[in-house]
Amino acid sequence: MNKRKTANIVIDTLMTVLMPLLMAYSLIGEEFHEIAGTVIFVLFIVHHILHLKWWKAIPRGEYNPYRVFITAFNIILLIIMFLQPLSGIALSKHLYTFLQLRGLAATARTVHMICAYWCYVLLSLHLGLHTDQIIRPLKNKKSFGVIKWVGRVVFIMIAAYGVYAFIHRGFWGYMSGKTIFAFFDFSESRVLFIADYLAVMTLFAVIGNYLSKLLKFRRKTK
Repeated sequence: MNKRKTANIVIDTLMTVLMPLLMAYSLIGEEFHEIAGTVIFVLFIVHHILHLKWWKAIPRGEYNPYRVFITAFNIILLIIMFLQPLSGIALSKHLYTFLQLRGLAATARTVHMICAYWCYVLLSLHLGLHTDQIIRPLKNKKSFGVIKWVGRVVFIMIAAYGVYAFIHRGFWGYMSGKTIFAFFDFSESRVLFIADYLAVMTLFAVIGNYLSKLLKFRRKTK
């Protein structure tokens, strides 16, 4: 495995770990939230630098439904990923107070909340869209068939719970802008909170994986 692939795996793993922690906000502390948010944004930038060749190739070549979808998806995700930290900086109470942007807090809070939940869902979908690339090194192993089917059953079961967690945690209220303040039960176990968010991540990763298979299948049949 070359250094580029290793760097991609490390960056993607760190982002996946940090995402549910960021959503915990008050449960992990506001200062840690700002630090983690800064780290994940830096990782996101590095991730795109490593994939700069993909962005440069956008004007070239033919476009099929799969490429149209992936390109539009990545551009939307890029926009949201920039809006989220920019709005977060305007709300900062620790790291970026020297910028004195608190006058923008009302608008920034709404933008940050909507972008945070859309970003979580879209990054989870992104993870699923590229799952086949992640597991490709395992395909040469003799036990891959068993691992694939066991993993498929486990992830589908977690995704099924993810549907409940998505509703129970009020994701759509945040994503639609109807809920502009995050509500936390401080008596709740942090482990349970993060487990629910991991289940939601799994749900959209599974959706992304099957959506990728569907688009690729249509491309092959054409």
